[in-house]
Parts: sequence; C-alpha cells; structure tokens
Amino acid sequence: MKYFSLLTVLIFALYLIGFTKKSGKFQWMDRSYTTSIKGFSILTVVWAHSGAGLSVGGIQFIAGISVALFLICSGYGLEISYEKNGLRGFWKKRLLGVCLPFWLIEVVGLLITGAFSVKTYLLDFFFLKPATGYGWFMEYIVICYLIFYAVKRFVPVEKRMAVLIGAFVAWFVLESVFFANPDMPFLRARQMLSFPCGVLLAKYKGKIEAVLTKTKSVLILTGGGTLCLLFMAITQLHIVKELPYLVSNTMAILTCLPMALGILAFGKAFSKLFENKMLLMVGTVSYEIYLVHAFTLNLVKPSVAAVLLFVVITGTLAYMTHFIIGKIKNGRFNNYYPHKK
Repeated sequence: MKYFSLLTVLIFALYLIGFTKKSGKFQWMDRSYTTSIKGFSILTVVWAHSGAGLSVGGIQFIAGISVALFLICSGYGLEISYEKNGLRGFWKKRLLGVCLPFWLIEVVGLLITGAFSVKTYLLDFFFLKPATGYGWFMEYIVICYLIFYAVKRFVPVEKRMAVLIGAFVAWFVLESVFFANPDMPFLRARQMLSFPCGVLLAKYKGKIEAVLTKTKSVLILTGGGTLCLLFMAITQLHIVKELPYLVSNTMAILTCLPMALGILAFGKAFSKLFENKMLLMVGTVSYEIYLVHAFTLNLVKPSVAAVLLFVVITGTLAYMTHFIIGKIKNGRFNNYYPHKK
C-alpha cells in the first residue's frame, strides 16, 4: 500500500507543479481544455491500473470512467473537425495519429517482452485480436471511426444523429448478445454511448453551456458520481451477474458515463482545476502513454525504484513515440509545395 501511496503522491505533486507555470485561460471544450481532460484521464487510468500490481484492489473501475472521458472527447473532436473541414483527410489523420503509433509501439513492445510472433502481430495489426489486455480499445475506437465516417458519408443530414445513435445501440446489442467476453462482458459494452455523447455535445454545446451554472454543474457531478457508485455495486451482485449480458451490460453503462459527464460539467464551472500546464503536457501524449503502459505495467512492483522506473520509462517512451510520429507527419505530408502569394 505504501508504494501505491508513493505513486499517488508523485502524480499529485506533478499536478501541483503544473500550476507554477501559467497555461493560459481555457474555453470550455476547446482544444486546450479537452487536451487537459485527456491528461487527467490518462493519469487516472495509469494510477488505477497500477493498483493491481501494488496489491490495491477496488479502484480499477475508475479507469473505465477515464476511458469514457477519452471517448467523449474523441466524438466531440471529430464532430468539431467535421463541421470545419468535412471528411477531407479523415482517414489520413486516423492513420497517422492513431494507427501508426499503435503499430509502432506494439511491434517494439512485443519484441522487447519476447511475446512477438508474426501471427500475434498481424492479428493485432489488423485489430482482430489484441496482443495485450488493453488493446481492446484500439478495435473499439476504429469501429467508432467507421460508424462516424459511414454516417457522415452516406446518411442525409437530417437523419444523421438518429442513425449514429441507432448504430451504436445496435452495436451494443450485438456485443452483449454475441461477442461479450465471459471474463469481462461489460468491458466494451459499458462505453457504447460515450462516443455518441461526445458528438451530441459538439452539436449542442452552445445550448448546454448556456444552462450550466455552477450549482447545476456540482449537482450533475454529484448525481453522476452517485449513479456510478450505485450501479457499480448493483452490477457486482451475484443475481445481476447471472442475468443475460444484454441486461447487465445496460446497467454497466451507468457505471462510467454519468460520472464522466459530471466531470466535464464540473470543469465548466471550475475550469481553473484543468488550466494546468502538466495536464496539458501529459494530455498531448495521453494516447501514447496508454499504448506504452500496456507493456510497462509489468515493471510495477512494491519498491520505490520500481515505481519510479515505471513512471520514467513510460513517460520517456511515450514522448519519444510522439516525437517520432510528429517527424513522420511533418516530413511525409507537409510542405510539399511552396506557398503561392
């Protein structure tokens, strides 16, 4: 427990250090704000996942709330981008920003850990069978992109939102009935509404922002937290676990999403908590940290050196990957043609 406490203190200290340098004032749900939210989310994901290696149980569900935040921000960002640029460069951006870091980190991680085989990597590469316990997210987010693209490309404007939500509901049903993993049947299903909630938030941001007073924000956070804890307890009951996955997974949605929405609402009223240079820096490489930590979590052991080594190696590899991918982006696709006056 004391080593987990060390990790907790270390993360909190980094957060406090982030206030020593001004990051500027954020607008609710602008790029800086959502990047800081991602920074907050990945820190809580790593914190919760590390608990397992340090014999601390009962906190892993917090990672699910943070994943919901990631997905809300992803849906929000895609919708904002679509409103500005349409579908221009959609798959190129996904390839460079999402797939390429994943493919690079997976091959390096599998080679270093001695788990590499051509079959394992190819199944992982094509999002068919994840090579790590955290690779499910990649398959999930790629399907989100496919649904989003198909709806924007082929569905009439007036029907898009209804079809988008309908597609995710249909996916939820299929996942729960046919594809649920008996060990963790709720893992993907509980996140099914997070991405479309982000799209909805982007479309109605002005109206939502207008009614979000400080009092309402606190109430939403309190209500969301209460719902999460209540349904987290309910879904652990033996009688609920014996229910068909479609029923129990419906309850599982309320273990993550309400709290995630509550955090976003709270951030509207108390934005200074997220106007943090460290959260902004970490948020910039949040995706890379998520990918890297799937391999470096094995370093987490009950010792001071192991905890510090885990933090340093995970952060270093994440920033190195981000730097390399940035160079590939700039060298491959930018500045091909001189600007014409």
